[in-house]
Amino acid sequence: MEESVVEYLQISGLLQRKKAAPAIAAWDEAAGPELSERARAVSFRRGILTIEVESSTLLSELRGFASEDLRARADALLEDASIRKLSFKLKRR
Repeated sequence: MEESVVEYLQISGLLQRKKAAPAIAAWDEAAGPELSERARAVSFRRGILTIEVESSTLLSELRGFASEDLRARADALLEDASIRKLSFKLKRR
């Protein structure tokens, strides 16, 4: 790829989103349609998949009980990337 194109992709964030797409899709599948609607994967960097959660109740539940199971299920769906950790944050309104 031409250097200026690569630079543009890096600055715009498009390159990072392309790299994050498989991990985000794996989260959607592992979480299922109901949960992934309320807890949306928003980024994937350095093995950490960040999930934006709609409510503090759900945030607490995911952090406390379901995190490792969901991480393992999502990670198993990936070929190249590895999800080392899920990071949950409350969605800003």
